[in-house]
Amino acid sequence: MRTSGPEKVGDFLLECKLAIQSGGSFALIPRRENYVALTELGLTIKNCEQILSELTTEDYHSGPDPDRDRPGEVWVFGKNIGGCEVYIKLKIVSTTDGSMVKCLSFHRASYALTYPYRAKRIESG
Repeated sequence: MRTSGPEKVGDFLLECKLAIQSGGSFALIPRRENYVALTELGLTIKNCEQILSELTTEDYHSGPDPDRDRPGEVWVFGKNIGGCEVYIKLKIVSTTDGSMVKCLSFHRASYALTYPYRAKRIESG
């Protein structure tokens, strides 16, 4: 698991947002656990697309790491949605029309995610 600097994370997120905003440049990979999570959280694919558009550097967990199944790199983010920590794995792929965001994973996190750029909360006594 690699960690990138906040600037590189920001660049990746900007590229994702531009691809999503260009219309039709988003795909949620049809995996059972992704659809189960959407159903459990009461979300649609359009909601998922909106959530991805709102990710920030603070939501970053790790990456880029090599995609183990296909060429390219994957990035991992996490987001609290309805009190549930959601594991989000993204990849940008080139198409004939530009860039496409592929959401490989969008489901309940199976372990606690760490967020290197999230401000630590200081508890007052």
